[in-house]
Amino acid sequence: MLPSAEAGKPEPASGTFSPCFHITSVRQVGPDTIVTFSVTATLTGTLTGSAIFTERDVIHPDGSVTFQGSGVFTDQSGCGSFLATYAGTGSNVDGSESADVVGSQGTGCYAGVHAEGTFQGNLVPSSGDCDVAGAGTYNIQFHFSP
Repeated sequence: MLPSAEAGKPEPASGTFSPCFHITSVRQVGPDTIVTFSVTATLTGTLTGSAIFTERDVIHPDGSVTFQGSGVFTDQSGCGSFLATYAGTGSNVDGSESADVVGSQGTGCYAGVHAEGTFQGNLVPSSGDCDVAGAGTYNIQFHFSP
């Protein structure tokens, strides 16, 4: 959980995340493949908790990927949650991805939150019931409004 912050004072957050991707749809649009995922993720570090996202990936013929997603992070302590949206690029060739992320619409200990940052990750061998799995790091700056 982040410490309480004065209005406008940035609070850094960093750590790791482990997403589990479940394919919900796949379709071909021209030369591109569009895949929609339901994503569950566990976060550790400054943010400790879980997130549930919907993500849409566009896989281009050269293996490059553009993606966007949104969902809710819930703090492990139960103190609150916030909406997170993200967009980025990746590679189907080497399994890497990076994105910009924004957090808003917080409840409880995240009331008044506005967050901006980045994450980077890579695909890892899938375990359990994940269609695709990953591992990565996040670096985010949090601001709180009164």
